[in-house]
Order: sequence, then structure tokens, then C-alpha cells
Amino acid sequence: MGKIAAALARMRGQRVYIDANYFIYFLARLEIYFEAAASVMRACDAGEIIGMTGDAVIAELLVKPYRNDDTVAIAGIKQLFAREHFIKRLPHDFATFDLAAEIRAKQGGKLIDALHYATALKGGCRFFLSNDHGFKSTERMEVVNIGKLVEEAP
Repeated sequence: MGKIAAALARMRGQRVYIDANYFIYFLARLEIYFEAAASVMRACDAGEIIGMTGDAVIAELLVKPYRNDDTVAIAGIKQLFAREHFIKRLPHDFATFDLAAEIRAKQGGKLIDALHYATALKGGCRFFLSNDHGFKSTERMEVVNIGKLVEEAP
């Protein structure tokens, strides 16, 4: 069993927060990461994992298409997240921003990354999928770094 399949097996039936970089790799079909990201998207689509993300992720994904006036990409991203039973969108309320500030104060890094991590915690996620290196697994949440999933893949 490869690293991707083993990670998906651990995630089965669990709440999984997906950071922006997984979506970027999937949507851009970035060769090195595409299969890992696509496997996660297929697992969400099939209901094998409970995919979750924050509203800020969607905003991050829309920046480049808005900058390029790419109405097709904008519509595609919005349609992707409007699909029922695919990815649950989590809001960012004051308590989440407060937790993000605390995480950033203690661990450093960017506020947006801390916001994603805080949103995952507040959403009860058991897994945090990212390619950011500033977060470590805890008893509450396992960090799954896409770079580590593909580093020894054939």
C-alpha cells in the first residue's frame, strides 16, 4: 500500500480539513502533487472521508482568476464548492480568529495558515491536509503533508 492509500485509509470516515494548496495542486493539475490531491478529492466525492475547508480557502483560490479576469475559472471554483455532499465549508467566526492569533503567537508563521489550522480544530477535524511545514501532529489532529506523501512515490 502506498503512502497516499495508507493516509486515505487512516482518514476513512473522519473529518478532514483541506488547505488551499491541495485544491491549487488539483485545479492546476500540478504534476508532482496532482495524483495525491486528486485521490483526496475522489475520497471526498465518494463520501469516504468528510472533506471540510474554510471560506478563506475559497477566497485564496479565487484571487488569481479574479486577477486574470478568468471568468471560466471563477465559475468553475464556485461550482466546485457549491456541489452538495462534496466539501463542507466552515466559516471563520471571532472565536476562530482568536484561536488563530493564539496559534500564530505560539508557533509563528502566517496568520492565514494559523486561521486554517484553527478552523480545522474548531470544526472537529481529525486530519489537517496541507503543504505548509509549520504545523505538527497532535493528539487532536494529524497533519498530512502532501510533500511527504509524494516524496517516495513511484
